[in-house]
Amino acid sequence: MKKITLILMSLLFISTLGFSQSQRMVLAEECTSSTCWPCGQQNPAFDALLQANTDIVTSLKYHVWWPAPGNDPMYLDNVDDNTARTNYYGVNSVPRAVIDGTFFNGAPATVSQAMLNLAAAEPTPFEIQLSHEISAAEDMIYITTLIEATGEVSTSLVAHTAVIEKHIAFASPPGSNGEKDFYNVMKKMLPHSAGTQLPSDWNVGDYVIIQNSWALENIYDMDELGVVGFVQKGLIKEVLQAGNSSTDPLSPVYESDAELMNILNVPSSNCSGMMSPVLEIRNNGSNELTSAVIEYSVNGGETQTYNWSGSLEFLETDEIVLGDITFDLLDENEFDVDVTSINDGDDDYTNNNAEVMVINRAANVTDNVGLWLLLDDYPEETTWEIKNSNDEVVQWGGPYDDPGGQVYEPVIVSLSDCYEFTIFDSGGNGTDYYALVYGNNKVAFEGGDFGSMEKNEFGYDLVGIDVPEAYTDMQVFPNPASDIVNVSFYLPESSEVNITVIDMVGKQVYSNEIGTEEFGPREYQVNTSELQSGIYFLRVKIGNDTYVEKISIR
Repeated sequence: MKKITLILMSLLFISTLGFSQSQRMVLAEECTSSTCWPCGQQNPAFDALLQANTDIVTSLKYHVWWPAPGNDPMYLDNVDDNTARTNYYGVNSVPRAVIDGTFFNGAPATVSQAMLNLAAAEPTPFEIQLSHEISAAEDMIYITTLIEATGEVSTSLVAHTAVIEKHIAFASPPGSNGEKDFYNVMKKMLPHSAGTQLPSDWNVGDYVIIQNSWALENIYDMDELGVVGFVQKGLIKEVLQAGNSSTDPLSPVYESDAELMNILNVPSSNCSGMMSPVLEIRNNGSNELTSAVIEYSVNGGETQTYNWSGSLEFLETDEIVLGDITFDLLDENEFDVDVTSINDGDDDYTNNNAEVMVINRAANVTDNVGLWLLLDDYPEETTWEIKNSNDEVVQWGGPYDDPGGQVYEPVIVSLSDCYEFTIFDSGGNGTDYYALVYGNNKVAFEGGDFGSMEKNEFGYDLVGIDVPEAYTDMQVFPNPASDIVNVSFYLPESSEVNITVIDMVGKQVYSNEIGTEEFGPREYQVNTSELQSGIYFLRVKIGNDTYVEKISIR
């Protein structure tokens, strides 16, 4: 089970990377195996060097599936994350050490004290705080990460959170290389191996807070659990800062700081012209949060005010029910919310106070309506329901019992109405992907990482809503495929065309922004030669419409 909360604190555009005076914690990552003879020869000295420099270096060990027989127990404990991080660095021989992503990549035996000192002397624009807590039943770990900018940054960034066992000691070697002691072994990457996308533009004083949790499994010694967090340039692979967790609480950046975390219970597609928003606020400051003034409006209309009062300590949250709001439905609607003051005064940090939610006019579905579900590792947490305009449940589904499975559920609606679709996840982490499709796999709406609940609306044969057909005869072939997938269709009018491919965890792995195409037959090739074998979703966006097709790469 995983829970994630990402707080976006700044949308400022900065074109340079500014150097700061923050002390860098170097990250040493190593791919290794208990069946690798050179690993057994080099690791003792490498581990001793790392342990002698815990003031400037932290480390992560990824265990791999070779050499034969590939039965390293620490690899088998988490095949997916070990494989993903190994492939991320293109490692094909072990042992392999990687220092700060791009600073060094080579044999652990060649890493020296001088090299670590040089890496630690590099300036960094970030500071990282990590705090973890293990449940009383010792079955869950909860992690909070605070990343603060001490310099200006403008680049694509990812935050990674790794649960580790600091020392695993076997009574006898588990593999063929004689090693019995293993250090900082990666147990789980949270929320997954792709990490959490961070804002790309930062000013000094901007920060994010990320919260994760994990149901513990394959733990050898609970007393050795810890967490390593780091900030990395996703494509470039350079690690800018790393840190170790403790059980101490985090230190707030500001004294008075309330955050508008989420707008809940609002369908992102709407055909009813009504919504009942729930706002989630959190105290990110060191001072107790006792009051807040919240203003909101729809489509630039009359501003409404809600006066909240309560008592929230640092990182405590509350939900505010605004009640029913009716509005004149446009093709694109904006719901603006702003926390204008707190504790009868100013907020020290206002970049996290406002949010604008865009609500689109719901699609009017026709025939062959169905729900695609790509389940996560906890399918028993996923359920869904469809209600009509009288608030009556007309169809429902789940829970499911196939981790990582794919489900297609026919949706049966026959009466003209505005329907509300709600998907639930009892674990609070959403599912990997869902989409309501109709016709020739045209997408009415889609989602995935939605937390505990997400709503959408769709119309069926509603008078006055005209949804033109944007393509005919779409074909995707071959499927399954290996190197190339062909996409062909007929455009009845000039339209913008964009083709993307997303993987099982919702990460975009291919994109081709084709641009404006004239009407007529069109055919494109999608290069899939670099994709790993598995199931993907190919999405074709034509104008304002999106179509999805499941493809298999082998």
